[in-house]
Amino acid sequence: MPVYQGEPHLRAALDSVFEQRGVDFELVVVDNASTDGTAQILASYDDPRLRVVRQAETVPLTANFAAAVAASRGDLVKVLCADDLLLPGALASQAQLLSQHRDISLVASRRVLIDDHDARIGPVGLRGFLGRHSGRRVARRFARWGINPIGEPACVMFRRADYDAVGGWGADLAYPSDMITWLRLLRRGDLLGQNEALAAFRIGHAAHSQRNEKRNEKENRELMRRTIGDPAWGLATRDRLISKVASPVAWWAWGVRRRIMFRLPQGARRAGAKSTTPAR
Repeated sequence: MPVYQGEPHLRAALDSVFEQRGVDFELVVVDNASTDGTAQILASYDDPRLRVVRQAETVPLTANFAAAVAASRGDLVKVLCADDLLLPGALASQAQLLSQHRDISLVASRRVLIDDHDARIGPVGLRGFLGRHSGRRVARRFARWGINPIGEPACVMFRRADYDAVGGWGADLAYPSDMITWLRLLRRGDLLGQNEALAAFRIGHAAHSQRNEKRNEKENRELMRRTIGDPAWGLATRDRLISKVASPVAWWAWGVRRRIMFRLPQGARRAGAKSTTPAR
């Protein structure tokens, strides 16, 4: 769990992990030199499964994500942002699937969306990607639409060995850093999409990518360009042509949806993104 200024929702995130049953785990929290009440909240927990690492100074978001995975010692890894939640059964369910299917490199669940008051909508996500799918199919969907077809880190579990083999967390593009990482991992095996909602992704007016929308879209377009040009995926000229039409439409629709949802009353639907590509 990478965290920076996590005081508002950190305790709920921690509790959602400690409430997991049926699997052994450690929870490694890397505090990115927070100056709010994050350290005090972490210190209030007396649980041997919790290990806290504090950065000496604030580092870039992607570096803190990478530090969190690097500090972990388990064979299987899930990254949980400090304002998101795991839903019951998340760890046990995904660990079992990775143990049963050695040729799967990424397990992802659907999720619910929650606002700052924990109002929920969903489940949502993994449209067209329930069950087993190749990395090439995932890459093609992203390259054409610029939309993350898998979901945010809370939805995903992967093997540490695969993660290390592909070079770790994507670092040079902050907003689609999770999608960079998923594509890297999918070079090692297939995606397995679960119909169950096993995570809650928090959205709100203060979301990081909401406040930096132009940079978010620019970085996702760059990742689309790289994906189309990557010979590992074998994408064609038609994918590039489709992306020129489909991606602007998808991002326009995302903006309209977000504005509509933000106008609804408090406690009803809200939308936005944190540090990820908008996900279907």
